[in-house]
Amino acid sequence: MARVKTVPPAVTAVQTEVADPAVSAFVSANAGSGKTHVLAQRVIRLLLAGVDPAKILCITFTKAAAANMADRVFGQLAGWIALDDEALDAKLCALGVTTITAATRAQARTLFAAALDTPGGLKVETIHAFCTRLLQRFPFEAAVPAHFAVLDERATDELLDRATLAVMLDATAAPDGPLGRALTAALAAAADQTLRDLVRETVFRRHDLTAWIAAAGGLDAAIAGLSATLGVAADESVADIDKAIVEGPLFPPSEWGAVAELCRASSANDQKQCGRLSAAAAATGRDRVESYLDVFLTGDRAPRKSVITAALAKTYPALAERLDRERERIVALLERRCAAACRDRTAALLTLATAVINRTTAEKNRRGLLDYDDLIDKTLDLLARTPPGWVHYKLDRAIDHVLVDEAQDTSPKQWEIIRHLVAEFTAGAGARTTRRSIFAVGDEKQSIFSFQGAVPREFARMRQHFAAAHRAGGLDFRAREFKFSFRSGASVLGAVDAVFAAREMYASVTSDTDGVPPHEPLPDAAPGVVELWPLMPAEPTREMEGWEAPFDATLETSPRERLARRIARTIRDMIDRGEPAGPEPRPLTAGDVLVLVRQRGPMFTAIIRALEEAKVPVAGADRLALGEHVAIVDLLALADALLLHADDLALAIALKSPLFGFDDDLLFALAHGRRGSLWGALRRSAATRPEFAEAAARLDR
Repeated sequence: MARVKTVPPAVTAVQTEVADPAVSAFVSANAGSGKTHVLAQRVIRLLLAGVDPAKILCITFTKAAAANMADRVFGQLAGWIALDDEALDAKLCALGVTTITAATRAQARTLFAAALDTPGGLKVETIHAFCTRLLQRFPFEAAVPAHFAVLDERATDELLDRATLAVMLDATAAPDGPLGRALTAALAAAADQTLRDLVRETVFRRHDLTAWIAAAGGLDAAIAGLSATLGVAADESVADIDKAIVEGPLFPPSEWGAVAELCRASSANDQKQCGRLSAAAAATGRDRVESYLDVFLTGDRAPRKSVITAALAKTYPALAERLDRERERIVALLERRCAAACRDRTAALLTLATAVINRTTAEKNRRGLLDYDDLIDKTLDLLARTPPGWVHYKLDRAIDHVLVDEAQDTSPKQWEIIRHLVAEFTAGAGARTTRRSIFAVGDEKQSIFSFQGAVPREFARMRQHFAAAHRAGGLDFRAREFKFSFRSGASVLGAVDAVFAAREMYASVTSDTDGVPPHEPLPDAAPGVVELWPLMPAEPTREMEGWEAPFDATLETSPRERLARRIARTIRDMIDRGEPAGPEPRPLTAGDVLVLVRQRGPMFTAIIRALEEAKVPVAGADRLALGEHVAIVDLLALADALLLHADDLALAIALKSPLFGFDDDLLFALAHGRRGSLWGALRRSAATRPEFAEAAARLDR
């Protein structure tokens, strides 16, 4: 049974303070400090204060978090129904309720039913679910289809893939058109899959892209502006710059041969320059440009300290001075060529991405679809358009308390929606006298959704915004920190604080100039230890010819395999030594150990394999790709063999599987020297061996 942890009074006090429904609060909470618990406590205290459940909006970042929040609230309220007065009083006191009467108890016991039965009910939902509900109420004002459907992430990906493929096919069909030229330029700079990923990333940022293009006056104007920013003329191409590189006035191609001969008669370094000049003179096209650049630049395209040696320069000072000036000219032209290439690649990507955006937009409009980004943009546009109208008025009447969970993963646009929702909360006295509040809890250090637009520093900025708004309205606003951890001990928390003690480290995860708030353990937190293992470098391996190298084997000397074996060996040694299982008076078992990995990749499978080899019981993978499991592969091979009798490989795989149990010798006896398909050979050989007869009969079934 889990031990009851001792919670310091200071922790309980700050939790009770921010759960007070009479104030607005922003809470910065370290990992494992109970922020979700406090969010649920605040909802319950709002209900105890007589707030209509329909007027409470809890915004979470994921559906799983919304379900967890609702479960916590309803689970606690449901438990109150069967408690006697003394036990219920203890629960209410723990919440921070100071005055408990018979009426308070009666109300507490009815909250569960009230929260369920109230029309509209208690709203615990993601920001996208809220936007969907809002837009469905005001489709005309928001300019969305009256019965729109929401695309989930998978459907959005499928729509985007179809649109991207269609644009690529259009580009291929018309290679001389704008799309065709853009595709040719893009493929010259990126592989096919990389290009698809770049197009996808650009489409996901379509709102910024389309706003930039619209502000410039069109795609061509936007590219012209980009050219100016990069310092190249809009009509200047990479080919023009290449021509300027090799046909400059300081060192024309007609002189390359003569200078090469001078270098040939000099020192070894000058002779190398002779070779480079001779290669440039003999080359054509792009090869000539690259060979000529080699004369003045190193392999990583840094300027050479000297084009010719000091001895040769002393003999031909005018030539040396001219070559130095040519080197400076080449460096400047190379920068312009890089800028032009960057412009051209960007233009190609934007041309393709814009076509994909237009196609997906047309498809969504035709079918009445909105994706998650559309929900946010349409809602923000609805709330921000014009002074407070009847949409704002009805929202103000419907929502009095807004609570935001995992606020560090809220994007700037989502914060703007929240800001519009609560704009009237701090406006001072008006037609309504109801006290309203906003509550947000988050931790900049735990932000993991920056790829979806989350900006952790927005949490601090919005905290300052709401603090100022509440001060201006004469309202109480509290900014607090949760430093205690219910999850980890002093050793783990101390290691985290040590890692982020330096400014260059904490500046990467928080906007607080004072650094990361310290992580404090509970007084009776379990002891622990943090070990830092050195990195596993790759061991030197000999070069192999292609036919000698293993086809699909992972070298046992690879860092991944060695680290996996070390992990398995460490756990095996701990079990064999009978180390204590934490505070419990018993020896450690395999079930007491949890191995955490960043992702289910090669390292994940290597650790499982190493644990099994070390005879350490392991639960194995908790998730697998169904189509990659060996049993599914065998069944698919059987299906292929049944559908196409000429597919010898599929039938061979099926026969070698546990479905038929053939070994290598049996399969060789059947397949070697056969005439026709493997299926026909099995039929003809059924009378020669019982294994063949049984396999043929099973295939017939």
